[in-house]
Amino acid sequence: MEKFLTWKNAGWFLTVVLTIMVGMSALGKITGSEQMVKTFESLNLIPYMMWIGIGELIGLGLLIYPRTSIYGAVLLSSFMSGAVALHMSLFGGANVLVPIMLGVIGWTAHCLRTYVK
Repeated sequence: MEKFLTWKNAGWFLTVVLTIMVGMSALGKITGSEQMVKTFESLNLIPYMMWIGIGELIGLGLLIYPRTSIYGAVLLSSFMSGAVALHMSLFGGANVLVPIMLGVIGWTAHCLRTYVK
């Protein structure tokens, strides 16, 4: 009987969790949900809200596909680094742990799926 509790499967689990979390956020940005509009108005980034959401969805798509997961991890961590920088500079560090956590989960998922046997 094959073991199901492996590091590779843990990487896939983290990929699913990240896809749900970032995917919901990206769809909120694309559709212009009230919370996202309010946040992006305070950042003065309304014209870029939809493009950031599309970029996050592209990053998720790249992360899910095994051959391109490194590019997805780089793209998602770039978006999350930008979010950390904005939260630190404009909000005084409020809610900075969420984008840090999402970036770390993205890289952990990629590394567990790719480099651990």
